[in-house]
Amino acid sequence: MIHFEADSLEAVHAGDRIQLLPKEFLLLRFLYEHAGRAFSREQLLDAVWPLESPVDRTVDDHIYRLRRKVAKWSHLLRVETIRGQGYKLTRIAPAAQDNPLLLDEQFAANVNRLLAKYHGLGMGAAMQLLSANRDILGLPGDPFYDAYIHFVQGDFGAILRSDRIDLSEKLAYAVFVLAVAQFDPAVSLSCFERLIARGDALRREWHFDLKLQIVPLYIEAGRPEKARAQLEALRPAIAELNSPSFTAIYLLKAMYLELHEGRLDAAAAKLLECEALLNQHPIQRERGSHLVFRAIFLYRQGAIRSARQSLDEGLEALRQTQFVPHLLGALHLTLTYLSAGSHDEPYRQKLEREWDRLAAEYRLGELLVQTQQFLERHL
Repeated sequence: MIHFEADSLEAVHAGDRIQLLPKEFLLLRFLYEHAGRAFSREQLLDAVWPLESPVDRTVDDHIYRLRRKVAKWSHLLRVETIRGQGYKLTRIAPAAQDNPLLLDEQFAANVNRLLAKYHGLGMGAAMQLLSANRDILGLPGDPFYDAYIHFVQGDFGAILRSDRIDLSEKLAYAVFVLAVAQFDPAVSLSCFERLIARGDALRREWHFDLKLQIVPLYIEAGRPEKARAQLEALRPAIAELNSPSFTAIYLLKAMYLELHEGRLDAAAAKLLECEALLNQHPIQRERGSHLVFRAIFLYRQGAIRSARQSLDEGLEALRQTQFVPHLLGALHLTLTYLSAGSHDEPYRQKLEREWDRLAAEYRLGELLVQTQQFLERHL
């Protein structure tokens, strides 16, 4: 698997990096993520140069340069000219190798425990590094983590297109994407409620995720009593699970509800309880979320300068974890809160520009249409 690092404009495979120019990066990533499909020059211009007016020759020139740069990866991919149509990228499956580790069940179990540990500690970069080097290291695949890595990377389209993910889990991914990609809580709430009511045979953690993520949707939709009932119903299950990560998330959702209902002392107590938990279990992903929720609390108190500092630190911590959904979710939550009142208009505009940048990078507009169509067909 090739990993695309947007910040540095590099394509990475097994530690080998190819430096690209901005449009080369976008073109290669688009073709790679839509491998096997042929695109005309006009379609590629629309995908990579949507707000510009380049000529067809622009695509040809970029394809020429890309082919030269990725020539050393000829064992991984090839960019083909399809006569009368345009271009397509073909991924080349790695040659089968006799690897005794793939037959070692204990080794496979240990690898899954390692991935689960990285997952629990919020170490998205480590998860992605293992996945990107799986063939070289002789690591066995795992259906759940093979899909989850795409989710962590923000490669949401790959999940919707995959035919290797169980429908119930694909629906769970889809409702999370829907909640992030658009700002109408009623639209997301309807899908969450229908999926939870189905009671599909999901991993136990998925049920907790769904029921925790629905809490802010109830709050933003003006149904705080449903949010409180949901939290009360979850309390014993979260305690039994004994997961620092889920406990931290639960406390932050509870804090958000207390803040919404004007119980500032109770909200402050939840924040402090969460902070104490994360001091014992320093999960960077949840630490970033805690700082973002703390910023919202500080905005409510009118401490704008402190709120900005906490927000900047929280978003940066989430960027460092390389958990794209959590970064998008935190930014979405903050924009929703700031848009509901005149807390800090200059910073709201700054965050909106960052949201627009990320929405373009992860093609949330296109993804929203695909997600809604998928949910209409299957939910």
